Amino acid sequence: MTQEDLPAVFWDEIPEDEAHPDAAAINALQAESTADERAETYKVQGNDALKRGTQLRKRFYLHEAINLYSKGLEMNCESRALQSILLSNRAHVHLLLCNNRNALEDSKAAISMDRHNEKAYYRGAKAAINLRQFDLAVSVCDKAVQHLESQPAEFVMLRKAALDAAQKQRDQDQQAAALAVQQRAPARKLALTLAERGWRVGLPQLSIGSRKPWQGDDGRVHWPVLFVYPETMQTDAVEDFCEDDTLGEVLDTMYGPDAPPLVWDKEHEYQQQRLQVYYLSHAATPLPVDQLTEVLHGRWPEGVSEQGPARYGSAAAQWVSVSDQAARLSDVLRKPDYVVPGIPVFFLVAEGTAFRERFVTGEFTV
Repeated sequence: MTQEDLPAVFWDEIPEDEAHPDAAAINALQAESTADERAETYKVQGNDALKRGTQLRKRFYLHEAINLYSKGLEMNCESRALQSILLSNRAHVHLLLCNNRNALEDSKAAISMDRHNEKAYYRGAKAAINLRQFDLAVSVCDKAVQHLESQPAEFVMLRKAALDAAQKQRDQDQQAAALAVQQRAPARKLALTLAERGWRVGLPQLSIGSRKPWQGDDGRVHWPVLFVYPETMQTDAVEDFCEDDTLGEVLDTMYGPDAPPLVWDKEHEYQQQRLQVYYLSHAATPLPVDQLTEVLHGRWPEGVSEQGPARYGSAAAQWVSVSDQAARLSDVLRKPDYVVPGIPVFFLVAEGTAFRERFVTGEFTV
């Protein structure tokens, strides 16, 4: 089936074949008609397509109605009232197609063309309600009552529906906010504790599964801690490192007589007496309590972009030696240049190795 086999109202464009009777008639009418008359024709055709679409429940005809109303607007007719009707009718079709944003914009434009267009107010208010812009819907209803000679009851009903929906939304928002505060209470309590300890924590960069710090009944904080061997980028994880424990105590366990040897350490260079412990200063950007609460709650805080260690400036990241392995974890984390990158991370190198020299001279970077 070609376009010419369809009624002229559904043609996408007028065929070049001037012998076609419908095409000839349309060309003759367009040559003699004014912009207003052509716009009126498109309006009538659009109304016919809209009627057919609603009766047959066919979206094709609804889209065709939008196309015809749009063509009518392209005529730039002088009648503002006619332009308002075309816009309002197109808004109606957009509502049927659930294009609420387009419906709202067309309704606003229709009202600006004719402030007495009752249907434009109604469709604008409906679109605003569908978009959950309840205050705007109330405003549209108020303007309708102000500018229309009659005061149809549907605007009173629409206004009440918008007010009721707005109150319901406020109630739901309050309940959601209260629930969010309740759910985040443990995370916020922990975030405040970390801040009180003088520890600064940034966004997570490394992790041990889903483990996070936690506070015991005795008030002490327990951390998951990651040990990294930068020579091979192998790692060891300590899932429960109490803040009062020392690095030496943990290394005693990791390298005790019952501990298995490092599979990759073929030369047996990584022995406890040769281990040197480092951390990366300024490894992250410290988070305020509210954002840290979100991290501890398992969410990414809003408005925060992922950042790695700074490479330049006074806060540039550097390798810092933890020379005193008898220092408690809490004391190490409290150092002014230490920012916990989600969880504490320490780097282990073996003294007397070629890699260690590259490491301390800055030839190795992460």
